[in-house]
Amino acid sequence: MNNVTGKAVVSEDYLKSRLYLVDELRNFVRKTSVVIEAPRRFGKTSVIKEFKRQEEEKSEKEREFNVLFLELEGEETLHEFCFKLFKELLSLYHVRRRFDMITDLLGTAWNAFALRIPKLKIPEFEVELHEKTRDMDFIAWKEKLTPLIHGLDSFDTHTVIAFDEFPDMLLNFKNRANGYEDYITLVDRLTAWLRTLRQNQTGGSKYQFVFCGSVNMRNTLEEVGLGKRMNDIESLVVPNMKAEDAELLIDSLTKKYVLEITPEGVSFMTSKITNGSPYYGQIFFKALLDSRERKISLETLKTLYEQMLRGGNHDLNHFHARLKTYLGHTKRECSEIILKHLCSDPLHEKKLFDNHISELCGYEVFQSVVNRLVYEGYIMRDIANNGSLTFVAPLLKDWWSYKVGVR
Repeated sequence: MNNVTGKAVVSEDYLKSRLYLVDELRNFVRKTSVVIEAPRRFGKTSVIKEFKRQEEEKSEKEREFNVLFLELEGEETLHEFCFKLFKELLSLYHVRRRFDMITDLLGTAWNAFALRIPKLKIPEFEVELHEKTRDMDFIAWKEKLTPLIHGLDSFDTHTVIAFDEFPDMLLNFKNRANGYEDYITLVDRLTAWLRTLRQNQTGGSKYQFVFCGSVNMRNTLEEVGLGKRMNDIESLVVPNMKAEDAELLIDSLTKKYVLEITPEGVSFMTSKITNGSPYYGQIFFKALLDSRERKISLETLKTLYEQMLRGGNHDLNHFHARLKTYLGHTKRECSEIILKHLCSDPLHEKKLFDNHISELCGYEVFQSVVNRLVYEGYIMRDIANNGSLTFVAPLLKDWWSYKVGVR
């Protein structure tokens, strides 16, 4: 198992105790579309990519799914989304040797292009496709995309179309929309079309959709009055790491890189990353590797930990930046007050509101901020402590304490 900190993990780098998530995804898409729910850096993309890898490693006879993976975080317009989906579908028809169907599904105007697809290299293919579709509006896109998607029912193998960072893309639409009403219209049109595709599926349908993103998609749609658009989709929740997951991660990496960490040191590491994501363990371990130490005592481990928290060689800074990106002034101020006070001790919501927030905003706004912080992976409601709010993992609490000058 390699220590991977900046991208999705697959194969031998995927934490074995969490492979059941891939099996659960496979079971879901045999019968329905799915939204994968978890905060940023909790492994949503890894679940999809490991599922894709497993399917692609199978023989043609054993393969159960074709998996189309669309990374959408950088897409800012409906046209860009449609182009990417169109390109992936055409490529799938080509790979599965169904390009003869393209002219039947798209119309005679596409005959010449369809015949050229097998001969085109990727750069040429994209250039020609851009030229042919540059003036298409959403109505025209639907006329081309819908038959290609329905055509997947004719394939021998089922197809999964995975939209990674889908809600992030919806929020990106704001940047290019002509005002808030235009933004809502764009989201409405896209999500209505995707829902229609799902609603029109029959029992023998051979395609499903998977949605995921580091922003809560259901909340994103609810905020623009479109919350019901996703109520037909099952949820797959990627959970926090349990202590046994943390121990397995540390043990696997220690063996891979031939490090000797004292039992007290292992316990310290486990205590800091439990309830977080595997990423927390990976950035902690990276600090050990960067030190070039092979035999690591508890005191050395604590020193390296403090240095890691104060340094910037990790992606924890996004926790601070995202508050500015996705929250307005009042909600951002509310979130910062909440997190600063939780750096000291866990607090029950009502007590936190009455003592520290009530003069800033109403309880409803406070609740929406708390729920956002829970989903985004900052804090959790600790059932073992009467539901008090606390940071998801001590590592994040320690880092935030440094960030706001508490530690």
